[in-house]
Amino acid sequence: MIKKNSLIFLFSLLCFSADSQKVGLVMSGGGASGMAHIGVLMALEENGIPIDYITGTSAGALVGGLYSIGYTPKQIMEMASSEEYFSIANGEIDKKLTFFFKQSPENAEIVSFSFDKNFKLTSTIPLNFTDPALIDFFMVEQFSQASKIAGYNFDSLFIPFRCIASDIDANEEVVFSNGNLSQAVRASMTFPFYIPPLRVDDKILVDGGLYNNFPADIMYDDFLPDVILGSSVTAPRQKPKEYDLLSQVTGMIQTKSNIEINCDNSLIIEPKVDEIGTFEFEKTRIAILKGYEETIANMDSIKKLVSARIDTNELKVKRKKLFEARSKQITISNIEIEGLNKREEQYVISTLKDKNKEISLAELRPRFFRLITDDKIEFMFPSLTMKPGDSSYTLKLRVKKTPDFDFRVGGSFTSKSNNTGYVGLDYKFINKFLSLTASGNLYFGRFYNSLDIAPRIDFPLDLPFYLEPHLTYNRWDYYRSFSTFFEDTKPSFLIKKETFAGISIGLPIDNKGKLVASFKNGLFENEYYQTDQFLSVDTADITEFLVNKFDLEYEFNSLDNFYYSKKGSRLKLKAGYVDGIEINRAGSTSLLTNDTINRIKHNWFQYSINFEKYFNFGKKYSLGIELEGVHSQQDFFNNYTASVLFAPQFSPIPETQTQFIPQFAAHSYAAIGVKQIFNIYKLLDFRLEGYAFLPYSNIIENNKMAEFSPNLKATRRNYIVSSILVFNSPLGPVSFTANYMDHRQEKWSFLFNFNFLVFNRKGLDPL
Repeated sequence: MIKKNSLIFLFSLLCFSADSQKVGLVMSGGGASGMAHIGVLMALEENGIPIDYITGTSAGALVGGLYSIGYTPKQIMEMASSEEYFSIANGEIDKKLTFFFKQSPENAEIVSFSFDKNFKLTSTIPLNFTDPALIDFFMVEQFSQASKIAGYNFDSLFIPFRCIASDIDANEEVVFSNGNLSQAVRASMTFPFYIPPLRVDDKILVDGGLYNNFPADIMYDDFLPDVILGSSVTAPRQKPKEYDLLSQVTGMIQTKSNIEINCDNSLIIEPKVDEIGTFEFEKTRIAILKGYEETIANMDSIKKLVSARIDTNELKVKRKKLFEARSKQITISNIEIEGLNKREEQYVISTLKDKNKEISLAELRPRFFRLITDDKIEFMFPSLTMKPGDSSYTLKLRVKKTPDFDFRVGGSFTSKSNNTGYVGLDYKFINKFLSLTASGNLYFGRFYNSLDIAPRIDFPLDLPFYLEPHLTYNRWDYYRSFSTFFEDTKPSFLIKKETFAGISIGLPIDNKGKLVASFKNGLFENEYYQTDQFLSVDTADITEFLVNKFDLEYEFNSLDNFYYSKKGSRLKLKAGYVDGIEINRAGSTSLLTNDTINRIKHNWFQYSINFEKYFNFGKKYSLGIELEGVHSQQDFFNNYTASVLFAPQFSPIPETQTQFIPQFAAHSYAAIGVKQIFNIYKLLDFRLEGYAFLPYSNIIENNKMAEFSPNLKATRRNYIVSSILVFNSPLGPVSFTANYMDHRQEKWSFLFNFNFLVFNRKGLDPL
């Protein structure tokens, strides 16, 4: 204690030498409110107040780190106020960065369980609420070049710098004074449950605020400046709430916070940011303004303490040189992997970089996010280092692979009688030459039953591609009533079955597109009555169709959601050829004699297009349009019902996907949809959607045989209007829907739904 007091006394005596006066700035943690530090820096620079040393924790480490490598306060403000930074702060990876080619087909999962080959379950509780990939790569982009220029010594930065993290094993603070700056800043801002912990030198590190949220003591010990200024955005500690996890974590972090400076030559600036929540990054500009205003209010006192002033010309020259050095292209010649075996390492390396070729950081970016979206990679932390004498960087990746097995449980639950359960199982494997995901998806219920088994093999070549053989069984039972689950449904009047096997080959087209060629062979069977009036003694007609089908499909997809989208666009083009034999077995409601069997050969080409796009007008309103067109050269089947069943169907909303609606079937048609989406509050949206179905010619019945409507005047258009109140819960959407369909006698219907209505792949779907 005597030694410490002596140092303080000596330090206070030195402050009277204006020519050599040094100023240290201490920045606290504080989440989104920490952006107020930017306003503090702006006000200090505007008034010529020099900053010779910086120490920071969490948000203070981020702002202080950027300032320490030569960014101006204005540049930091523009960065922190951008949409890109908002996405980074919230872990929202732009759809442009995700690799659509790698995305798995949608399923009805609600919860999942992972386990390894020894059937040991792993935790399914997420360690973080945001995806850290954007933050991690942002750190690499901003700090890697500056770290190298400084020789990985924080004293050699534009402004000497320290940042603080917390070792949760040793229960102590960790002070970073050298090493990789991106890693140090990232570790300091690892807020529990928001950003996952980071392992550095075998230490598990979290937010520095846990043990030192205002590192004024580090400023003393490491720099001994003449004057210390502090910027604190730590709100008075509030009692944690019983059922509020965030308030509990914030309370733990604030427990050991000591917001004071034990020195007479000091001043603490405390911006009034109490109304800004920890993660309310949308209020960044408000926080910056609060920091600026509070610093200006204290400027007279600051100028009394600090007699030295900035040489603005000298500052500009230094920053210009640093900018030129930082902006040089970063090239990577080597990749080192930690956390995988040798065969897995080679898969990751071959995905990120072509063999024996250097790659720039800009070129690495899309490949990095492609790999992040791979279902076999759970976590991947990057850092760049360059040894003395090297001309390019080494990329070090700490990678955690997902468990070998993934078991999924879920379903779609509705107020109608078509509730569907779901279970799925994946096995994942990677080596040097390929990546395998063997999937099985089972749906079961009164309306829909299905099994799809598909091992997908990806080849990580210069031009990647996948092969996917599959075996699929689908069965739909359609009912005569629109009953709710409180009512008894009538017996099914139509049963559709599909059993087919096939293989697909897919190629990526940029980040958001893919080209898929596929072949299917199978049996498609429909069991139906040719009248609405049938008795229990009646027998159904059976139409079987033995099929070979070839398809070529291109899809571009940047939609933000599987079904209830409100951002992005999708374009799907498909061309197919169908060749098959129709086999008919007449039932008692047919015009033909019972048990009559007919064999008819069919073949045709079909083409389809689907386009969907959303326009965003602020955060509260989006407008979507959907266009769909189908042209099929197919001929009629043995009777009217069979012809309609095998014709392309327009099914724009979930309810139409669970009903047999002849009015929305046609060989060739166009359709248009308009969607208005109103964001009521955060995850709560109201959607108003309207659709028009415009067939080229209706398929009509004439004595139980099919024919086209005689002319355009006789062709009927049909319309759908749907209003949906949807809550986008973490487990799946919860929706209340009112639908109007002009073709029905009872035109209105009202439904409750939980989660998505999802089907396995279909055999003859033109879309």
